[in-house]
Amino acid sequence: MDRFSIHEASAAEVQGALSVRIRVFVEIQKFPLDEEKDQHDEDAVHVVITDRERGNAVIGTLRILRAADAVKLGRIVVLPEYQGLGLGRRLMEFTEQLIARHPELRLCRTINLGSQCDKRGFYEKCGYLPRGEVYDELG
Repeated sequence: MDRFSIHEASAAEVQGALSVRIRVFVEIQKFPLDEEKDQHDEDAVHVVITDRERGNAVIGTLRILRAADAVKLGRIVVLPEYQGLGLGRRLMEFTEQLIARHPELRLCRTINLGSQCDKRGFYEKCGYLPRGEVYDELG
């Protein structure tokens, strides 16, 4: 059996996902706490990676937002101690499959995401193509 599970988050797991986001984006990367949780979290579909060896603790996450005929992936993160294990790629693949079968999301024609510049190579390896200009968000 695989040590890691990737699935749509339960209500309790959404709280774990927020904790992961705060640890990485706020504590490590120093983004403002009040920018991390926003009004979109309530409407988003959250996907998590859990670790069975840590009592099914959430160790990675992303959220899916719907906008017209597109979905936007955001808040994509895997805890630093789990990076390099291929979990980010598995998270992206699972999410693409979830979108394809989800009754509301499967009608969307495009998957978009925003990324930190240093993560561009990862997303390109996952099959995403850069589009648009680089922009500054919170420095």
